Amino acid sequence: MASKKTGKKVTGKFGAKADFIRNQPESMSAKEIVDAAAKQGIKISVNHVYNLRTAAAKKGEPGGKGTAMLAPKRGVGRPPRAAAGGGTDVERQLRAAIAEVGLQRAREIFEAVAVAFRGR
Repeated sequence: MASKKTGKKVTGKFGAKADFIRNQPESMSAKEIVDAAAKQGIKISVNHVYNLRTAAAKKGEPGGKGTAMLAPKRGVGRPPRAAAGGGTDVERQLRAAIAEVGLQRAREIFEAVAVAFRGR
């Protein structure tokens, strides 16, 4: 006798839940969205709403605006991440070179380079 297959039954369009969440007003709470989805016959969780809104806020997509409190915040006057130590490969190499020769010597070199660029 053949065994029955058990698995999830997929119904509806792929992404329908996410589309439903994105189309709701940003002022609606996650619980209100879950309740509204249930009335439409869509089963979603509060966590699904939070996850989708957080991802949208990080990407800067519409639907993520109302979740600004979930988006990463940058301090006022804080330099961008690249300037704080990351940056391009060339910037990392320059920082390593400055660390190796010392800040004072690096300033002298930069001044000599600046003079050369000015044409003096």
